[in-house]
Amino acid sequence: MRGWKKTLLWAAILLACAGVGATVAYTFPPNPFQPDVRDPGLPSESPSPSSADLVRWSITMSSRTSHTYHVGGSCSSDWRLRGEITLTESGRVEGGGVARLQPGARCDFPSAQVQARRVVISIAGRRDGHELDLRFLQAGLKPLGSQDLGGFLETLKTLRFSIPERAGADASKRKRIENPDGEIYASVTRIRLGG
Repeated sequence: MRGWKKTLLWAAILLACAGVGATVAYTFPPNPFQPDVRDPGLPSESPSPSSADLVRWSITMSSRTSHTYHVGGSCSSDWRLRGEITLTESGRVEGGGVARLQPGARCDFPSAQVQARRVVISIAGRRDGHELDLRFLQAGLKPLGSQDLGGFLETLKTLRFSIPERAGADASKRKRIENPDGEIYASVTRIRLGG
């Protein structure tokens, strides 16, 4: 048999196989079980809650901070956070966001330390009736090796917010901390829930 005849014969065989495969696939669906019949090979436990069962809120924060050093001088900063929180069926709140340093951060003395520009924030808490009780924790600083010179993180870790669970709700807090070494940290922080 010549080469072109062999090629033609193989092409015909492959086309016939493809046609048979398409007919079988159309006639016999891949799932032999009807929609209301449970596959005996699957476990019988109930499925975990889907993401549609969870409530999500966007959250924003603004914080003006200052840090007065015991040796004299102070630094100030202004931060903005955007993030998201999720409420589980059990009422727990989990989430996070990134706080970014705004222009205008300054110290009234020269410093060799590198000012942090971004802070990764973890948000935790719980639902209490129609309110959310929230707290904020540092999860990372950028750039690596940088410092928070203006006192944002010192006051943030002590703040606890209770905010109504509705779009547009907001809450604000003033905080002043003086440590045993004479360092003073102060902040005015506001959070707001979005949709």
